[in-house]
Amino acid sequence: MIQNQEFTYIGKTTSIEGTFKFLGPTHLLGHITGDITVLNSAKIVLEIGSLTEGTLQCFDLDIYGEFIGEIKSQGRVTIYPTAVFEGKCVSHSLEILPGAVVNMSGHTEEIRS
Repeated sequence: MIQNQEFTYIGKTTSIEGTFKFLGPTHLLGHITGDITVLNSAKIVLEIGSLTEGTLQCFDLDIYGEFIGEIKSQGRVTIYPTAVFEGKCVSHSLEILPGAVVNMSGHTEEIRS
């Protein structure tokens, strides 16, 4: 039943702006602008076709779409071949796969909450 689902999905026709706090697995496909925080160690996925702009604080992150801004990850950031990333990334672990378009400054470090 849907009331037992513990995830967030923002669809491709959605455009939202503001401050967002997610709890549980999150998939973003629309256009999201603002400050995004994932409150637990759940993964956030920026799907193919998504455009996310702003700051993102999370644990694990998979980028398939476009991200412009700053990422602070306590876990692993993976930038896939379909991704476009512009900005800054500080994470515990960073993987950029061949084909990804990346214009960033960044480094890995242990990030404490």
